[in-house]
Order: sequence, then structure tokens, then C-alpha cells
Amino acid sequence: MQGGTERVAHAQAVGLSKKGHEIMLIAAKGSQPSYQYQLVEIGGGDTVAGSFVLSSRPPSRDPEQEKDGFRVKPGMTQNTEPVESSRKLRKEMLSLSLVDFWLDVHASEYDCVLNNMRGGEVLFFETARRLGKKYANVMHLPMFADLADACRQLKIPLVSISNAQRVPFPDLNYVGTVYNGIDIADFLFEKNPDDYLLMMGSITPHKNQKTGISVAKSVGIKLVIAGKIGDASYYAKEIAPHVDGKTVIHHGEIGMSEKVRLYGKAKALLFPVLWEEPFGLVMIEAMACGTPVIAFRRGAVPEVVADGKTGFIVENESQMIEAVKKIDQIDRTTCRKHVEGHFTNDHMVESLEKVVTSL
Repeated sequence: MQGGTERVAHAQAVGLSKKGHEIMLIAAKGSQPSYQYQLVEIGGGDTVAGSFVLSSRPPSRDPEQEKDGFRVKPGMTQNTEPVESSRKLRKEMLSLSLVDFWLDVHASEYDCVLNNMRGGEVLFFETARRLGKKYANVMHLPMFADLADACRQLKIPLVSISNAQRVPFPDLNYVGTVYNGIDIADFLFEKNPDDYLLMMGSITPHKNQKTGISVAKSVGIKLVIAGKIGDASYYAKEIAPHVDGKTVIHHGEIGMSEKVRLYGKAKALLFPVLWEEPFGLVMIEAMACGTPVIAFRRGAVPEVVADGKTGFIVENESQMIEAVKKIDQIDRTTCRKHVEGHFTNDHMVESLEKVVTSL
């Protein structure tokens, strides 16, 4: 499992299996199986998908250099075969085509296709129709106009992960809203935090680490940033000049145990996103550890954060600065209970089962 969507797909498969459903999860080659469901490995590791639960991650950015349309890895000699810049996209399309083929060949073995949709899985829109299978798509990224037009014309059943996600295109065929969940046992509660603020996630302009740094410096509190560099230019220009290992620390990609430790010991998670966030897993992960969230009012934030109880929802940087100053007013136990009551894997699977059985 590479990231949030993959963990969600796995949790769906496990949870539905425990409820008595026979699940086949199509996943990238090399994925770790679970005893609760049947694992079908497809492709070469670039795609995660499933015949009842389907999930795929888009091609990731890499540090390879591009020259004349090819990716050239550092240290390559002239005798090394070049890798064209479209190779990862081509590999993803190949893997998804293999999934499509598997669904066709094994059509008699399943009744329903659930697709955790991130990128190229739109290929399965017509597959389910052709095979006459019940079908639904869980949307993990915002809808855009061309995709919405296709969903509208084909009457594709869509599962939103927040009500806010529906706002730009309210007339599509939504069959339910299912909030993402986490395994609460994986996130240890911490009552006594250290004196630092935290930002967790890929470093990109829309995640807005730039504002997080400004806020932390304004209140005189250390900022810890954890996440891969998603936009190298943004990082070099806006973030790197401030990373000194003392007032601003960048950990890069980290493992689960380190992530939980950073969540638990933070005074607050800053979430100054500049896009209409479809859900925001990092918010519920932080609150599960007892850490309140201070977030811009964008997308699903008001559905995830209880303003004044599990953190603060703000409109701009100046309000975020004021919220940090009063963060000790938030009861960390309330943050934990909020996740336990709304955003666990059990809640997610229960909601998803209702959607699937109603198709």
C-alpha cells in the first residue's frame, strides 16, 4: 500500500470481508495479501486496483531529468537505454488494461465492481456496462468538467467522500457519501504534546507549506514538515530557503511509526490548503492522536473538523496565527473521540456496505 487511497481500498476489502462478503482485491504486483480477502496481482507495481474494490495511484514524480522527451537518470552512461518521459503513464495504462482483461475473463466470479477512482480507472466505466455488473466509483480526487460530462452521459454511479466534493457538479448520479476512515488502533493518543506545529503531506503549492512557515515564524514556534517533494520548483523557491533544521524542519517521506509520533507530539496540525480538499486524511489521523487541526475553510474541512472543539476553521493566514495562540483551549481527548465517533474504518465500511447493497 503506497498511500491514503491504497490504505482505504485495503480497509474496504478487509471490512466488507468481515461482514460476510466475498472480496477479490485486484492490486499491484508485490502487494501484501490479507487473509480476509482474495488478492489478485496485476501489472508491474504501478497500479493498485480491485475487482470488487478498485484503486489506482497516478504516476508519481521522480527526480530523473528530462531531455529530448526522455527521462535520464543521474549517472546514466551513453550505453544505457533511455526511458521516455511517458513511460510511467504507459505502464499505468498497461496495468489498467490488464485489469480490464481480468474483469472480462473472470466475469462469472463476481457480482459488483467497486472502483476507488483516482486516475486512469475511467477505463472501467464501459467495462462494467459491457459485462452487466453492478458498479460504483468512489471519487478520491475532485471532479473536473470533462470527466463530469462523461459521468453525466453514462449515468455513472458515484460515491463522494464528502458532501463538499459534490458542489461543483451537483447533478451527477451520486449514490452515497462515504467518509474515509482509519484504523484507530494505529494512531496512539498523546495527551502531552511538545512545542512544535506540524504539516503533513506532499510539498506542493496547493498544500501551501509556504503559509505554514509564515504562521509558525509569526508565533515563534518550530514547524515540522513531513512529506515528499511533489513540486521541486515550489520547494526550491518557497520552502528550502527556510529549512534550517531548527525553526523549520523537513523530514521527507516517513514511515507509519514516525508519522504517528510526529502527529501525537505536535501542538497542532496546520492545514492551510488552497484547493477544495475532497476529504483530508491527515486531519483525522492527527485528531486520532489527540492533535487539534487548524485549517482553511476549503472543501471538506467543515465536515471533518468540529470548529472550536477539535480545532479551528479559519479564513486566512492572520486568523490562523490567532488560532495557534489559543490552541491550548482545545481538549485533545475530544479530538480523539471525534474520530472514534465518525471516521473509523468501521464507520466507513458500514456506510459503504449500504451503498453497495443498494445498487
